[in-house]
Amino acid sequence: MTIIGETIARLRKERSMTQEQLAECMGVTAQTISKWENGTTCPDVMLLPVLADFFGVTVDDLYGRITEEKLIYQDEAAEAAMEQMRRIIVRCFYGGNSKADVDELAEELRHSLKDGVSRSVIESSNGSVLYMRQPIGTMAIKRPEQGWNSLFTNENNRKMLQILADEDFRKAMAVILKKRMLTFTLPALCKTADVENSLHLEQMVKESGLFACKTLAIDESTLTYYELTQAEQKMYLLLAALLFAQEYAEYKPQHHYFSGNTNYFTP
Repeated sequence: MTIIGETIARLRKERSMTQEQLAECMGVTAQTISKWENGTTCPDVMLLPVLADFFGVTVDDLYGRITEEKLIYQDEAAEAAMEQMRRIIVRCFYGGNSKADVDELAEELRHSLKDGVSRSVIESSNGSVLYMRQPIGTMAIKRPEQGWNSLFTNENNRKMLQILADEDFRKAMAVILKKRMLTFTLPALCKTADVENSLHLEQMVKESGLFACKTLAIDESTLTYYELTQAEQKMYLLLAALLFAQEYAEYKPQHHYFSGNTNYFTP
């Protein structure tokens, strides 16, 4: 038995899965799983990310390599990003002839948002909008050349909103992001996301335009799998846009408004 075969067998058993169940999720036969686990054959290199994402491990983990955990201090990184955005806001919209001016206004902006409820909206002279909500974050929206109403008439926007309104698609996206299943077979995604209608989900995945559909020859049969090709970050940006849209929908005039005029700084 090879190391990768031992790893697949161990991960499968840890999840109380039979070879038949794993085969169904991977789109191969139970005999293929058996060959992998006893070392007769190895999974195609193109299938390794699918296996890794399904089990929630790295490809290196499949080979038994020890990977060091990288510590990322999320709270510190988020605050550093927010601080930088505050300073950009001050420089772009309020001017300031010295570093002291920028520091003072940035600190004032920090205090205006410290309760976690206040919101700041900046509208530039050309109609673009920068919206800031701590601790959620900041979003800048450039005014479309055809005007804001074009966002509602754009066919692509309408289609994406319809897709995001689909419960099964949202459940699948939640699993993809939470478990980082960036490469997957449809049966594996349906099982993990607890989605029963696989044909409907497949249609949503294809229509979203976020995934590439690929095929792979396995034991004289064809396996179909998907990859998130538009980058994981795009999904987070899409979710952030929906979050900010919800903020606007629940808008209350209890916020701090800042104009693009450098002489205007009124809470």
